[in-house]
Amino acid sequence: MNIAKRAFLYIIRKRGKSIILLLTLLIISTFVLTGLSILAATDQSALSLRQSVSGSIKLELDENSPNWTYQQGVGGTMVGYTGTPITDADIEKVMSVKGLRDYNSIGFGSVFAMDFSFIPGINFGQARDYSALPSVTNSGYFNYFRRGAFQLVEGRHITPEDDHAVLISTALAERNGLKLGDTITVQCCYDAGGYPDVSLEIVGIYEVTTDDGQFNTTSTDKRNRLIIDHKAMQEIMMYDVIQYDKGVEFFVDDPKNIDTIAAEIRKLDLDWNCFKLTVDNTAYETVASPLMAMQSMVTGLIIGIVIVSIGILALILNMWIKQRTHETGILLSIGVGKVQIVAQYILETLMIAVIAFGLAFFTSGAIAQGASNLLFAQATQNQSEVEIELPDDGTEYLDITGQYIPYDTSNMVTPDNVEVHVTSASLLWVCLLGIVICTAAVMLASLPVMKMQPKNILSQMS
Repeated sequence: MNIAKRAFLYIIRKRGKSIILLLTLLIISTFVLTGLSILAATDQSALSLRQSVSGSIKLELDENSPNWTYQQGVGGTMVGYTGTPITDADIEKVMSVKGLRDYNSIGFGSVFAMDFSFIPGINFGQARDYSALPSVTNSGYFNYFRRGAFQLVEGRHITPEDDHAVLISTALAERNGLKLGDTITVQCCYDAGGYPDVSLEIVGIYEVTTDDGQFNTTSTDKRNRLIIDHKAMQEIMMYDVIQYDKGVEFFVDDPKNIDTIAAEIRKLDLDWNCFKLTVDNTAYETVASPLMAMQSMVTGLIIGIVIVSIGILALILNMWIKQRTHETGILLSIGVGKVQIVAQYILETLMIAVIAFGLAFFTSGAIAQGASNLLFAQATQNQSEVEIELPDDGTEYLDITGQYIPYDTSNMVTPDNVEVHVTSASLLWVCLLGIVICTAAVMLASLPVMKMQPKNILSQMS
C-alpha cells in the first residue's frame, strides 16, 4: 500500500484527531492570511501616499564654508561668494542618479521697480523701495507654491523654456493696473550700480494666502515678490553664466528611498567643500507615520504567529506520533523506511492543511477589515505626532517675525483607514508558508521516535 493511500485511510479512521488538527490549522492559517492581507493593503496604501507626497533633496552652497565674503555697503551688507558655483553640469550629474524625477533650480536677486510701484511697507530710512525676486526652473515646484503660500489664479507657471517671464501677485497687479501679457521693467538695486533696465512679460498672477502685508517692509512683503526665469535673472544681475544662488531641489519618485538616493548623490564627483545636501522628507513621514507603525506591528504579529504555530503544531503532532508508536514499530519491522513513515505523517498533515487553507480564505475575509481597523486605530493612537521640520531656505522664506512659511498639507492624502481585500496572492503565500511550517513541525515531532530501533519500539509497547 502506498503512503498516499495509508495517509488518507488514517485521516478517515481518526476523524476526531483530524478535525482537531483541521481546526488548529484553520485558526493559524486564518491569522496568517489576515496578517498578510493587512500587510499587503498597508503597503498599497503607503505606495499611494508616497505618490501624492513628494520628498526633495536640495543641493546648495554651504553657508558654513570659508567661501563667503561680507562687505558693508550703503544699503546694507554685501555678501559675496568665492567658491565653486552650482552649474548645469552638476545638475546633470545629480539627475543621472536613479530615483529622481525632476528638479527646480533657484537664483536670487533684488530689484527696483522702474515703471510700476511696489506695495509700500514699513520704512527704515531706505532711499528707495526694492524687493527680492527669485528665479526658478519651474515655478510649480517653487517652495511658495508647494507650501501653499502662493496660489496661481491666472495664467501659467514659469517653465524651463521661458525667457524674461514673470509671475506677480494679485495685489501688485491691482495696484498698478497690470494684467497677463503686460510688461514691467526692473533694475538690480545693488550698490555697484550700472545695471540695465530689463523688461519682463507677465505670464501668471498668483494670490498670496499667508500674508496680508502687515508689519512688513517693502522687500519682505510677499505680495511684492516677483518670480522670474533664469535667463531674465542673468541679464538683471549681469552674470556671465546662469547662477543658482539658492541651490537646486531634486524631487524623488518615492520618498521611502530618499536616504538611499541622497547617499548616491554624495558619492558623485561634486565640490563637497562648497556644497551640501539637505534632505526634506518630513511631510511624508508626518502623514505616513500611522501606516509605518502599522506595518511594523503587523510584521511582528506575523512573525510571532509563525513561531507560535510551529511550537503548537510540534507539541500536538509530537503527542499524536507518540501514540502511534505501535504503528511506527510495525511499519519499521516490515521494512518500511523511516523516510517513508515521516513522509506519510507529513502527507497526512498536508491533506488536512489544504482544506484548512481553503477555508481560511473565507474566514479571514470575514475578519480582515475589522482587524485592520483595530490595528490602524491602535497604531494611530500610539503614534506621537511628527512635527514637520522646515528646511532653512534662506531669509526670503521668512516673515518679519522670523517665522518660516509652513508646509501646506491640505491636499495630502492622509489615510484614516486601510481597506483590506484577501487576494489569491496572499493565499498562495499562506499555502507555501503553511507547507513549510507543517513539514517542519512533523519532522520535529517525529525525531524522537525515528531515532529508536524497531525492536526497542516494540519492546516498550504495553
